[in-house]
Amino acid sequence: MKNLGFYRILTYILFVIGGFMSLMLLTMVLAALANPILLLPVFMVACVVIYTYSSWRFLTRGIDAHMYCKPSLRDLVKVNGYGTLAFAALTGIQSLSLIMKPAMLSEVMEQAMSMQKTSVEGMETMMMNFMQFLLRFLLVYSIMLLVHVYMSFRLIRQHADAFQIPADPEG
Repeated sequence: MKNLGFYRILTYILFVIGGFMSLMLLTMVLAALANPILLLPVFMVACVVIYTYSSWRFLTRGIDAHMYCKPSLRDLVKVNGYGTLAFAALTGIQSLSLIMKPAMLSEVMEQAMSMQKTSVEGMETMMMNFMQFLLRFLLVYSIMLLVHVYMSFRLIRQHADAFQIPADPEG
């Protein structure tokens, strides 16, 4: 496949981000135990982390090394790929809507700042700049996830032989 180089680069970028998300997931699980409303976001982030690892494993073992992969790896990529699609779509829509409507973002920031007990000079502008950067990053990340999941599903179909038990050459 001519886009395999792009897929490989995208996989490693997502793998690094997925490592950071796995650390975030550990703290989210603890928070979700105290507040069950957080279970859905925890589930979606877990899908992204599992998808990122399993797609990397499929790339390194099934495509690059031409080794046999268990069908459960294919299932992990597919099932968690659907959860990743949902996460990427929701994140992309939310980021895009907040980028397109800065008044909504400034209202959210004002509410967050009103909850702070003490205010530091320049904290509002610093937080606003950080939120704008974070929204742009999340938009790019969600686009990368959408493209990667689509490419992964195509590669799973193209490399279906990686999930078939190899024939014994001696027998």
